[in-house]
Amino acid sequence: MSKDDAGSRGQSAARSYRAALARLVRGEGRHPDHAGRAVRITPAAVAREAGRSRNPLYATHREILDEIEAAAGSDTPVRDLATRLDELEAELSRLRADARRHSDERRELASVNLTLLHRARSAEDKLAALLRRTPDIGVPSTSLAKEILAQADFRKS
Repeated sequence: MSKDDAGSRGQSAARSYRAALARLVRGEGRHPDHAGRAVRITPAAVAREAGRSRNPLYATHREILDEIEAAAGSDTPVRDLATRLDELEAELSRLRADARRHSDERRELASVNLTLLHRARSAEDKLAALLRRTPDIGVPSTSLAKEILAQADFRKS
């Protein structure tokens, strides 16, 4: 093996590591462990994405390790996407809790409404019975009394 073969292999490895790093930074990983996921940029992740061993990164490609460290510390689309995903999941859980609370409140209000309706009808029935027993007790509005009696009779039929 000549020195040129070793040099071209090293350059090829460097290109594949850098291409893998660029894909991970863009959030476009091709490796099955990275595709469609937010991936933490590490030397292991870059080597896995490049389909190569980590050892050459540490042994002969120290400059790429510096690039990986810089990329890991910067804001990347993947990190932004992961942050946005976390925010949306938090909002979704908050909205679900609100929906449960509103459902409980609606159920409570329906119960109170039914109780009030029952009390109002009971009061109307008692008033109608009282008006039937004593029709001429001097009620100022006889039309109101007739209306109450008619409603009570209509509900019973």
